[in-house]
Amino acid sequence: MYVSYHQDSWHTWLPLAEFAYNNAEHSSTKQSPFFTIYGRNPSLDSIHISQDTPAGKLSTKLQSVQQVVKEELESAIKRFKKYADRNRAIPPDFQPGDK
Repeated sequence: MYVSYHQDSWHTWLPLAEFAYNNAEHSSTKQSPFFTIYGRNPSLDSIHISQDTPAGKLSTKLQSVQQVVKEELESAIKRFKKYADRNRAIPPDFQPGDK
């Protein structure tokens, strides 16, 4: 799990990451773990943002985190493509009537 560039604030973001994971649809079940257990999606009213973190500061931090994550995902996609293409062969070009 990616937390931050310096890896020094993971404990701050862990509850948010847990909520996101538990609320995300999983490919195997086609539903979130929260829905699987409780039969409903979680109420967003129960999310608690610490009162000692001003909204502007939190917003700026989240934008920064999103930008870094976006860059890391783009880098990962390029790496995945590089490794996938390594063993990929050009498919034969069949024409109608070929045997």
